[in-house]
Amino acid sequence: MTMPDLTTSGWTLLLAAVFAVAFFYSSVGHGGATGYLAALAVLGIAPVPAKVAVLTANVLVAGIAWWRFGKAGHFDWKILLLFAVASVPCAWLGSGIKISPQTYKLVLGTVLTVAGLTLLLRARWQTDDAAVRKFFWPLALLIGAVLGFLAGLTGIGGGVFLSPVLYLFRWVKPRTTGGIAAGFIVLNSIAGLAGAGWEKITHAGPLLWLTLPAVGGALLGTHYGARRWSSATFSRVLAGVLVFAGGKLLLEAVH
Repeated sequence: MTMPDLTTSGWTLLLAAVFAVAFFYSSVGHGGATGYLAALAVLGIAPVPAKVAVLTANVLVAGIAWWRFGKAGHFDWKILLLFAVASVPCAWLGSGIKISPQTYKLVLGTVLTVAGLTLLLRARWQTDDAAVRKFFWPLALLIGAVLGFLAGLTGIGGGVFLSPVLYLFRWVKPRTTGGIAAGFIVLNSIAGLAGAGWEKITHAGPLLWLTLPAVGGALLGTHYGARRWSSATFSRVLAGVLVFAGGKLLLEAVH
């Protein structure tokens, strides 16, 4: 990959945007793929060549979130594995399929926006003392397969799909959603990189430098998300992330 044609100020803006995206996304257990793609698009960098760099940043940022949320006690291995056992092979399959960019943006943007607004309106029950419902593993396997395929198809980790599902079914406590989503993103992003092939990974080029501010933002963001923010704040930030990502895609779809 050749060096993107950016000025010094352009690179500074891009690195700052990646840091900010990693901070907010990682604070709710997400890797930030949709946010990185948005920043790249604003600066005129095509998303296709940047896919490997975005997925790499996704693995690192979500990996930090996974570690931090797990260390704080906001994680559940059983639930993650039941989703991942179906999602990972489907993510690998989905990564090899091409769809119309317009269709992708329209469908994904609508889903994320609706999910974010739903969470925002229902934030009043997103508290640590909210009742947790019984986990239904056959449904989790089916959901994992569908979400994994969508993650591979769209080139993201899939946490933006899983988090609303966990919230709406109330299978875990709010912040535990962050830990599970982070692990889900890491596993699916690795599957997506495997589907992209080693040649594309080794030729990702200078955009891999974006992983540095991403890691910095994640270290700071996960500190607040895993330990300091209340569950109500956590759910509102997650809702904001989803609405931002969805709105960005919808705006691109109509232009």
